[in-house]
Amino acid sequence: MRTGWLPLLAALAATAGCYKATFIRDPQAIRGVEHDQWTNFFVFGLVGEQNLDVHQFCPDGRVAEVQTGANFLTGIVSLFTIGIYTPRKVYVTCAADRSALLELDADPRGRPVAARLRSAAAVVEGQVRVEGRGWRITFAEVSP
Repeated sequence: MRTGWLPLLAALAATAGCYKATFIRDPQAIRGVEHDQWTNFFVFGLVGEQNLDVHQFCPDGRVAEVQTGANFLTGIVSLFTIGIYTPRKVYVTCAADRSALLELDADPRGRPVAARLRSAAAVVEGQVRVEGRGWRITFAEVSP
């Protein structure tokens, strides 16, 4: 009885892997806004073809990186459909405008408390956290 489960577990482990393929157009490009989209494939990803126009994400056509692969959610969907429907995730990262300006707001002691990254396309607000002897700034996109 126990040996009957072994091939099933081996097959499950063999099909549970995730993959990722990354295409970097310009390694010197400054990464801008990242967009993602599900793509549809079938029969464990063997059937189907997707063409993606990056201009829908990056209107000026300046792309820094395209990444495709499976993530946890697409893996769960594939598992529940027994591999009949196998979605993949595509991430398109646009190249940021090189003329961005970083603005820092400081407290009276000169420590940064807020940050903004301004470009022609958008203003991105940043959160400032103390990390070790320095500060880490993380950004989330907001409207211009």
